[in-house]
Amino acid sequence: MTFNPGSFLGVTVELQMLGLAAILGAVLGAGYDLLRILRISLRHRFFAVFAEDFLFALLFGGVYFLFSVAMLEGKLRFYVLAGMVAGFAVYLLTLGKIISGIFRTAVNILRKCLNFVSSRFRRAIPAKKFSEK
Repeated sequence: MTFNPGSFLGVTVELQMLGLAAILGAVLGAGYDLLRILRISLRHRFFAVFAEDFLFALLFGGVYFLFSVAMLEGKLRFYVLAGMVAGFAVYLLTLGKIISGIFRTAVNILRKCLNFVSSRFRRAIPAKKFSEK
């Protein structure tokens, strides 16, 4: 087994990179929350959801790669990917649930208000009666 001195950054630096990766994952989780909010407010078909998720996965991978190039001399490290995934998951399971729940409630209230107003307008405006010739 050979030792490559450039491959070991030191525990302190690796822990810093792990922490930065977790923060970056949480930021990506907030970005994914925007997709969830869009899906709550506008109904999506399966293909649209698939396309959005696929593009987001490409973005996630690209950010991981750019992070590795910028911070780790281009070396892909598993602990960085694990940190990003962990930060992403922690955000979605904590703050993300709260934010999407609040938004879901707000959208439901707005829909009910709009349905109420539109039903009042439909009752107030009589339907035109067409006479047959």
